[in-house]
Amino acid sequence: MNKNGAVYRPARPGEETAVSNLVARSFNEFIAPGFSEEGIDEFFKYANPRSLAKRSEDSHFVLVAEADGEIAGMIEIRELKHISMLFVDKAHHRKGIGKELFRLALERIISEGSPPGRVTVHSSRFAVPFYESLGFTKTSEEKIIYGVIHIPMALTLPEGRILRREHSTNEEIDSRRDKSTV
Repeated sequence: MNKNGAVYRPARPGEETAVSNLVARSFNEFIAPGFSEEGIDEFFKYANPRSLAKRSEDSHFVLVAEADGEIAGMIEIRELKHISMLFVDKAHHRKGIGKELFRLALERIISEGSPPGRVTVHSSRFAVPFYESLGFTKTSEEKIIYGVIHIPMALTLPEGRILRREHSTNEEIDSRRDKSTV
């Protein structure tokens, strides 16, 4: 799918290094300055190519946004209910890539099983405004575990109306069709 100047798709086997490099660049610039050495080490135990590949074989999936032949963004979902990581390259910030990755991840969550009542994330301080713009709310105060600083957040999913477009009436469809042919 092509949107916001990017193509969105599942990550392919063998792309773990490119995805991890994007994560590392973004983490180092926007998140690591607030972490202790312990937190940085702990984060990179999780966010490395080998760990990413192993998790993808299990209960995780990764979607990427590709722009100009490069990985511009990524989202990793655990157990169809938790955002493990979501990063967008700085050059592509504020273009809707993160929002589209999240929307597509929710579509996949819904298509692969019964939707959870909520989706959770352990947000960095930097990403809290982004998640709030998607409707997430803080579920507790900031936590530090093994030096990793995060803010627990959740998005409650309303039953039956999970990011679905409203169906148009035949008249609305015909009206749009008529306008497009003028």
